[in-house]
Amino acid sequence: KACVGFCYSKQKGRTRQTEQTSERTNERTNERTMGDTIDEGKSKSILSIASDKKEVGAQAAAFILSEADAAIKKNGKFTVAFSGGSLPKLVGPGLASAKPKNTDKWVVLFSDERCVSLESEDSNFLSVQQHVLNPLGIPKENVVTIDPNKVSDPDAAAIAYEEALRKATDVKTGVPSIDLVLLGMGPDGHTCSLFPKHPLLNANDPKQLIRSIKDSPKPPSSRITFTYPLLNQAKGVAFVCTGGSKSKSLKEVLDQQVKPEDKLPSARIENPRIFWFVDKDAAKDLKA
Repeated sequence: KACVGFCYSKQKGRTRQTEQTSERTNERTNERTMGDTIDEGKSKSILSIASDKKEVGAQAAAFILSEADAAIKKNGKFTVAFSGGSLPKLVGPGLASAKPKNTDKWVVLFSDERCVSLESEDSNFLSVQQHVLNPLGIPKENVVTIDPNKVSDPDAAAIAYEEALRKATDVKTGVPSIDLVLLGMGPDGHTCSLFPKHPLLNANDPKQLIRSIKDSPKPPSSRITFTYPLLNQAKGVAFVCTGGSKSKSLKEVLDQQVKPEDKLPSARIENPRIFWFVDKDAAKDLKA
């Protein structure tokens, strides 16, 4: 098990290597998964590279459980937003095997959702339910889903979801601070349902935190999604990303020299705590 941890400070435009474990020399074992944090700038990323998808999932699951314990200890509950794709499958086994307590204090949200029924194979909820909610025994009343009665009207679905999110987080005005937002990244660098060169990349109204999209380049075309004010305000953001198809986008996301207007969607999040859990295939284009 080899792990390489890097800190990238987006504010300063520099890259620092904080910990490296070499497969070639096998100098150290993967006893820790995080690089040290650089305490500068308003946005930085910590990158953890694992040998394979299974190890990525295990590391990410351990991190989620640590964040949950801290949030519950401090606030009595843990608000966490899941994305769909491969993420639930990757983190589910590690979460379930840990048999965590206090999952009745988890409040589960969705960083984006397709405007389909909750039983549809395209539903992010269905995937999270199968791989996380049911194995962990999270109560149904703690899960904030898209309103199935509004999926035919994405605009109405977005408005209703924001209302439900505010109720779940006890924040009537302003931007809620979700404890942890879990994200994936597509080969094109998109995250949530925020796609390259799409107008929603400029959706920064704190009074419209959830937006609809009706022309998604990836089917299904109608969706609702978190926007950047919500992602930026989260107490932590964690990407889980595997596979060689993501390597070029990952390199570009972590490239400090890209002009702001040219940044990929995944690179536009400005949050003090951004974590990347990736495998060596996704990281193959990164320089040590």
